[in-house]
Parts: sequence; structure tokens; C-alpha cells
Amino acid sequence: MEDGSHSGGSDSDSIDSDGSYSDRTHRDRSYRDGGRSSSSGSSSDDDSFDRRSVRRRYNYSHRPNSYREDDRISDLPDLILIQILSLLPLTDAISTARLSKRWRFLWKMVPILAFSPYDHHSNRRPSALVSFIDKFLLLRERSPINKFSVQLDYRREFRSAVDVWLYVATGNNVEEIYLDLEPICGGPYTLPKNLYTNSSLVKLTLRDCSMNPNAVFSWPSLKTLSISYNGELNDKSIASILSGCPVLESLELRKCLDVSRLNTMSASLKKLTIKSCDVMQISAPKVESLTILGFTEKTMSLDLPSLLHATLNFELRIVKKGSKDSYQNSGRLMTYLLETVNGVEELKIGTWCIQVLSVLEMENLTCPTTTCKRLILNTSFTRWDLPGIANLLRNSVSVETLVLTMTRGRKEILLRKKDGFKKLNQFYEKLDGKKYWNSQEGALVNSLQGLKTLKIIDDNLYNTYDWYKECLLGLLQVILKNARMLEKVVICTNKSSNYGSLRLNTMEVAQTLLSFPKASPSAVILYYKS
Repeated sequence: MEDGSHSGGSDSDSIDSDGSYSDRTHRDRSYRDGGRSSSSGSSSDDDSFDRRSVRRRYNYSHRPNSYREDDRISDLPDLILIQILSLLPLTDAISTARLSKRWRFLWKMVPILAFSPYDHHSNRRPSALVSFIDKFLLLRERSPINKFSVQLDYRREFRSAVDVWLYVATGNNVEEIYLDLEPICGGPYTLPKNLYTNSSLVKLTLRDCSMNPNAVFSWPSLKTLSISYNGELNDKSIASILSGCPVLESLELRKCLDVSRLNTMSASLKKLTIKSCDVMQISAPKVESLTILGFTEKTMSLDLPSLLHATLNFELRIVKKGSKDSYQNSGRLMTYLLETVNGVEELKIGTWCIQVLSVLEMENLTCPTTTCKRLILNTSFTRWDLPGIANLLRNSVSVETLVLTMTRGRKEILLRKKDGFKKLNQFYEKLDGKKYWNSQEGALVNSLQGLKTLKIIDDNLYNTYDWYKECLLGLLQVILKNARMLEKVVICTNKSSNYGSLRLNTMEVAQTLLSFPKASPSAVILYYKS
């Protein structure tokens, strides 16, 4: 590669991928002197070295143009080379300093700083990673930082080091901070005071980080905020945070158990994600997307008049398993949520919620009618799922796109073979998939009239293969026979999927589908691997 120079930084400073400090001047001198100190070498040795250096430079400059043109990357502007280095793990970006002088200092200006023990090749000990980050930031040139990310097993003695890292990041106008500091000794890391007020932050993700609940927050540019495993966050502090984020668009709360109410009049907040939180009340008039994941122990009240997209993929934690009150409470919650999100354009339902609807179906209780255009079902497609899927399809009268995402999961989540569920389980165990869908055909005709796209995503179930195929083909046969506006059926699988007899033979399914009668003569069946 063609040598070059850089105006910033010292030629003698470097950091190796293992976090060790290097003195390049000393190494160059040792090489030049054949391992002897500079004071003991003879002048003839120095002269011979200089002649060799001149010869090398002369030979390089007189090589054919075709040889030098092979290294076109080094001729690119610094800005582009730095952008290329930003796509590499930091240890690999640092290693490019050995290529030539042209590359020696470029790693010091990389704007994306992501530190993780999984990218730190030589040593995954937390102390080694801390040392590596310290040295990296010490040698890095002062330039803007777009992203600063740290994943670390946190110890109390690392507190001062993390404080310095954040001071450096905020001092370089960082736009995105990601902190995943799982405490393994001495409690969680507490955010420094200077981070509560920042005008450059656009995205902030905090995992296992503590916050001062009485702090005053000012993040005028923040658009995305994600907080997980925070024991100090409560209703008052979350209200303070929201008031200090005037342009916040996306809020995610994970396992923030002391937050019970989330009320905001923010006109900018459009996306809300709640995972494993006991939030009982949510009021956000401008929110357009709601995602509820994980576990919850309490029911909830929603006031979301602008909602367009809803994801219900959670489980209601049951204190007394198997009791009839458990599924009655679950049924009431699901009925309420479906009534609340009735007007959304896209509705995504998870396995637990589907099985709650199965219980309602067996109790002759239907779910509320929904008017969504796009319905996504994340289902393990077992006996316990079929009545719930039928319940949803029968009451989704405006669906144009139906997506069946086959997920790994337990066969049954809500039901137990005791405490009053014996008859229900006996019914499910004897359920024949193909016969069941044939019995539901008449009730599904109206809801299938507007269906245009059917997509099946197979994610390798741990189910009995024959039963799975029987259930799936039974449903697909009913859909093809009655969906008059159907345009296409898409079947896709993962390229890496390979579980022998447990794997769905999608080509066989596609060929079987071609033999089914179709209400829509223009419908096509597509198959591909993602």
C-alpha cells in the first residue's frame, strides 16, 4: 500500500487488539538497530539501513502503474475510509493501523464505538475490557461520536471508569448511547449527573442502570428511549422523563416493576413497548403503535385513540395454576384488549393470547370483532391453538393479509390436566386437525372474502410432523376454497433450518396446495427460503 501521513496524533502511540499499549517508535528503533540500543550502533549500520530505505522507496515509486492501482482503497478520502472502519469490530479497525502510514491514525476517528466482551478477541475478563476501553479513549482523537455502546459485567470498582467514558462521549456530542451493565458485584451502576442533561442525545438505551428518581431530565433531542431492569423508576420519575423529552417518538420499558401508570399528552410519542411490567393504566392520545410482551400480573386500562398497530404477545402470570379463575381473568383481559384495539390496521397476536381465545371458544364465548387489514398470528399451531385461531379468523371480517408465523414453544400454556380442565384437555387430545377445519369452513366463509395475501413463515417447530402438516393443510385448504380475492400464497422457511422429521417439508406442502380447489383462479403459490 502507498505510504501516507496524517496531521493528527503521535506516531509513537498505538493500542493492540488485546488492549496492550504499544510504543511504535521503540519497535522501529529496535528493528533498525538489530536489537541494540541506538547509542551502541555503528554509523555504518545506520547508513546501510538508510540506503535500504531509499532503495525500497525508489523501487516502489518505479513499479508499474498497474501494481499501484491495485491499492485503490488507500486512495479514497479519509471520510470514506473511516466509514468503512466503522463497519468493523473495533479490534479489527485498530489492526488496520499496521497496513501502512496511510491507515495508521484512521481508527482514532471512528465515530461508532461499540465495546463488548464478545468482540474482544484475546480476553473476555471484565477488567481487561475496562482497560481496553480506557486506553482506546485515551488515544482516540477528539472527533464526533455517533454511537457509544458498552456491554459489560459491571463491578463497583468500575464506576469511576464508566463515568469517564460517558464524560468523553458526551463531550464529543454523542448521538446514541447503549449501556448494558449487568451488575455482578456491588449493585447496579448509577448514571452520573451530567447525563441527565444532554442536548445531543438522539437515542438512549439503558440496561441494568440505576437512575436518580428525583433528578430533573432534559433531553431535548432524544427520539428513542429504552429502559430495562430499573428498580428506581416509578410513576413520578417516568413522568419527569417524558416532560424532559419534547420530541420523544419511541419509548420502551422492560421489567420496570414500579411503574404502574403511564400518562402522557406528548404529541410526538408514536411508539410504546411494554415488556414484563405491571403497568395498569396507559393513556397516550397520540401513540400509534403498542407492543405488550413478556409477563404481567395485573390487568390494564388503555386509552389510545390514535392506535394503528398493536402487538399482544404476553402472558398473564397466574398465581394459582389450573384454577378456573385464572382463565376467566385471562379471558376478560383478552376480551377487553381486543375491544380496545378494534380499530387498528395491523394486529399481531402471540401463542398465549391465542390459547386464551381457545378457552373462550370452548366455553362458547367469542372474541370481539376486529376490523384490522393485516392479521399476524405467532403460533406453535398445536391442538390448543386451533380453536383460538378459528375464533380470531371468524371475527376478523376485514383482513386482507394473513400471516402465520410458526414459532417454537410449549404445547400448552394456559391449560393444565387438573383442577377442572380435564374435559377440555380430553377434547384437545382427541382433536383431528383436518376434520376440525372442515367443521369450521361455513363459519369462516364471510371473513375470508377480502383476503388477498396469505403468508406462512415456518420457524421449525418441535411438534409431531404429521399432526402439524395435517393441521396446516386443513386450514390452507379451507382458505384456498373460499378466498375469492386471494392473489398469492407465500411459504418461506429459514435456510439453516434442518431438524429431520420435525422439519416442515415446504416443497411437499406447496405441491399439495396446487392440487387443492381454488376460489380465486389467479392465486399463485410462491416458495422461498429467507
